[in-house]
Order: sequence, then structure tokens, then C-alpha cells
Amino acid sequence: MASAREMIAFTPRRQGIAMGFLAALLGIGLMVSTSAYHWRWFQAATDTTALAPVAMENQSLAAARNEKSGTIGGVPGGVAADRKIVKTAQLSLVAADPAQAAEAARTVAEQFGGYAVSLRVGTQESGRAQLTIRVPAAQFEEARAALHKLGSRTEDEQIQAEDVTHLYVDTEATLKSYRAEQEQYLQILRRAGSVKDVLAVTEKLADVRERIERTEAEFRSLSQQVAMASFTISLRSATEAQTFGLHWRPLYQIKVAFREGMESLAEYGVTMLAVLMRLPAIALWAVTILLALKYGWALLRRYWAGLVPRPQPVAQEPQSSMSGPAIP
Repeated sequence: MASAREMIAFTPRRQGIAMGFLAALLGIGLMVSTSAYHWRWFQAATDTTALAPVAMENQSLAAARNEKSGTIGGVPGGVAADRKIVKTAQLSLVAADPAQAAEAARTVAEQFGGYAVSLRVGTQESGRAQLTIRVPAAQFEEARAALHKLGSRTEDEQIQAEDVTHLYVDTEATLKSYRAEQEQYLQILRRAGSVKDVLAVTEKLADVRERIERTEAEFRSLSQQVAMASFTISLRSATEAQTFGLHWRPLYQIKVAFREGMESLAEYGVTMLAVLMRLPAIALWAVTILLALKYGWALLRRYWAGLVPRPQPVAQEPQSSMSGPAIP
């Protein structure tokens, strides 16, 4: 009866079977990955073919719109009135009473048909205030002149005008494309005869409606930025404490340092907790990799030992004793 060591020993036949099994597993994995890739490619091609009429219609609409507005190659080239500009300005003013000047700036925004987005007024010791307002873009210069009158001196002013016409046109065209795609799916849904077709079209409708809602939100935000100019106003008092020309605010700096320290401690705690939660998975992966390396190396050594024959010891011929007759 064969011993346990002989039963599990790697004979050349068993080595060949093991290598064939590994090659079969590798081939099956390659076949599965290739089939999945071709299936995704076929599905994408089918979706693109199904939406080809919609794409052609959108291209026709875009070409007609470009021809009407004077755009060339998708880049706006029409009159200046058709361009979409986002105007922003940053003002740093010195005022006798920053809190009162901030309230006056909010009133200026309301007078021009705008509103205050944010307002922050510091303590009386800090002598600072900051607010952000929005006014109609058509009233930008008038509002800017009114805001300059709120301070005794202008320390800094930055004005930016960003042309977002291309982005505006692209977002609008994308929204029209999604709506046309939704209409086509609704028509297909009305003609669907089986439950499977209804479920498939309903899934497509949910996806396109989600894209429509997201694009509509982006388009509304962009339209709002174009329609309303933004002013960020920083106000400080003329008697703000200074040391050697620097704005010395020790209490504020201590608070900022304390907050940053607490945030760093919180980030450290979250990171350590995440590492501890992942320790079991990390340990399993480490053990799996080590075992695979160990047994793979053993299998490779046994297989290589079966391929390379061991040198056989050369048998030595026995030396014959040659004894002659004794000489008297």
C-alpha cells in the first residue's frame, strides 16, 4: 500500500495535469473577459445606432442655430449682444463704520434689483465686515459706482469678465438633445408590446430624465451667473490695530490655529478608524498572496526538476588484481 508521501508526490504525470489545469483556468478567464468586452461594445454600438436619428436631428438644429447666430465651427462669432458674460468684482474699502457700510451695501443691492448672498460682520474690536451681493448685469457699472461711495478709500479692486458663451450654447444644445431622446423613448414606450420591452424602455427613460434634471440645474446656475453680476466687498475701519504695518489679530489667529488643530485631529482619527476597519481584509489579502507565492514557487521548482534530468553517477569498474607467479 502506497504511503501518504507517495500519494501526494509530484510525479511528472501529475505535474503535467496541474500545468494543464492552470492553463485551462487562464484560458477560461481570458475568454470570459473577452466576451464581456465584446458584449459591452455591442451594447454601446446598439445604443448609438438606436439614437442615431436623434443625433442627426440635434446636429441639424445646432447647424441651424449656428447659421442664425453667426457661429463658425461651434465658436460664437455673432454680435456682442449674443455673448454670455459672467461679471464678478472684488472691492476692498476703508470705512468709518464697517458694519454700517455693509448694511448700506445691502441696501444698494436691493435698490438695483439685486440681493445679498452673504453677510459677515466682525466684532467692534476687529473692525471688519464682508458681504457678497448680486445685482443685474445691466446695472453693473451703476452699482459699482454706488459701492465706491460707501468707503473713504479704495484699497483694492479686481474686476473679471468671463466669456461663457461657448459653455452656454453647449449646455443648451445638450439639454435639447436629452429632451429629444426622452421624446423618442416615450414614443417607443407607447408601442411596446411586452413587459420586457416596457421595463427596458422605462430604465432608459429614468436615465435620460436624470441627465435632463442635472443639465437643467447646471443651465439654470449658468444663466443666473450671466444675468446677475457678483460683488464681494471687504470693509475695514481706518483705526484697525496695526503693528509695524501688519494687521495684528492675535485672538483671531489663535482661534484659527485651534480650529486647524482640531480638524487635523479629526482627520487623524478618521484615517486610523478606516485603517482598523480594513485590517481583516488586508490580512486576508496578505495571507492569500503569500500562500500563492509559496505554492506557486514549490510547483515551479518541482516542474523544473522534472524537466531537467539529474546526472547519474558514473559506475567505476573494479580493479582486477594482477598477481604473477612468485619468483624464487
